Amino acid sequence: MILDSSCWLVNYVVRCIYLDALNLDLSLSSDFQITPTLFFLDSSTVRLNVDGCWFSDQSHLGFGGLIWDVYGHWLAGFSDNCSHGDPSLAELLVVLEGLKFAWHMGFKIFQCMIDSMDIVQSLLHRDQAYLHSHASYLLDIFSLVDKPWSMNFFWIDRDRNCSADALAKLGALSSPVFEYWMSPPPYVLKWLLLDVVS
Repeated sequence: MILDSSCWLVNYVVRCIYLDALNLDLSLSSDFQITPTLFFLDSSTVRLNVDGCWFSDQSHLGFGGLIWDVYGHWLAGFSDNCSHGDPSLAELLVVLEGLKFAWHMGFKIFQCMIDSMDIVQSLLHRDQAYLHSHASYLLDIFSLVDKPWSMNFFWIDRDRNCSADALAKLGALSSPVFEYWMSPPPYVLKWLLLDVVS
C-alpha cells in the first residue's frame, strides 16, 4: 500500500486500524482521550514497546522492551529486574528505562506502546502525578518526556505486546543486570513474529 509517497506494509496498516478502533472505543467509554495511533511515517520514526511483570510470591519484578521500525524490524531491546516492588512499579520502571534507552540510542521520533491502561492514564494526566503511589518515578519519566524529541504514549492490547512481555519475563528470571539485546534473544523470536503479523 502506498500513501503519501511512503510504502506501508499491509500488516502495519491493519494493526493501526485495529488499535485506532480499540482506542476510539476506549475514549468513548471513559473520561479521558487517547491520541490516535496512526501517525505519519518516515524512516526516523520508531516504536518502543515496553512491559513489566511482577511475581507476587517473591515481590520480584522484571521488565523489558524493544525498539523496532515501522516495518517491524528489530532495532534494539533490553531487559532487567528489581528485587522488590509491585505491578505498578514494574510498569513505571520499564517506561522510565525504555525512555532512557531510546534517548541513549539517539531516537528522536517514536511512540511508546504500553499495555497497562492504569499507567497510560497516569502518564496522560500529568497534573495528578503527585497522587500516585510512585510519584517520584512519574516525575522522572516526565523529565525525560520534556527532552527535545517527539514522543507519545499509547495503550496497546496485551495480545499485541507479546515480545515486550517475553523480554520482561526474561529479565525477571535473569541475574540483576541490565541486558542490551542487539538482536532478539531466541526465547523472544516466536513472540516477535506474532507481534509483527498481528
